[in-house]
Amino acid sequence: MRHVFRATKIGWDKEQVGVWFDSDMYTEEEARAQFKPFQGTTQRGYPYTGYEYGGQKYHAITYLGEFEDDEMPKNNMEYMDSLLKRNR
Repeated sequence: MRHVFRATKIGWDKEQVGVWFDSDMYTEEEARAQFKPFQGTTQRGYPYTGYEYGGQKYHAITYLGEFEDDEMPKNNMEYMDSLLKRNR
């Protein structure tokens, strides 16, 4: 099983990627802690908190949940389908 996160890369295009951590090696809290917060300032001078993991900087991270390896969502639609299945 894996802890799955959706992370939005810093930049104008707001590209989102999936980041996962093996549940056998990390608890949810330990997985969250892999994203190191940092303070930044936008080009217009507004402060923000970002997150860094593996040399990549992210504007936002969202924990999607724990998934079996063969049931990991590959896009937002698959994620929504998995939520519906879990709530039935």
